[in-house]
Amino acid sequence: MNAQQIAFPFRAKQPQQRNTPNTDLIGRSYKDGYATIVVTSVCLNDTTRVIIERDLDGRTWSMPGWLMRLVLLEEKRKRAA
Repeated sequence: MNAQQIAFPFRAKQPQQRNTPNTDLIGRSYKDGYATIVVTSVCLNDTTRVIIERDLDGRTWSMPGWLMRLVLLEEKRKRAA
């Protein structure tokens, strides 16, 4: 018996690109003591939230994108004298 793959006609050829306002945050990071916090992706259920990961223990959680922008903006203001 030969196995064949069935392709349904309503399936998209390529995944659709989402144009969300928080995709520019992906890959950005900041230091918090010994830990580095990195934005890994945009939340699948709510595009206004981003998924972040702490490298110290690998814990991930989501937070609003506007709050992450505020944290990153504050981090840029701190300069060594």
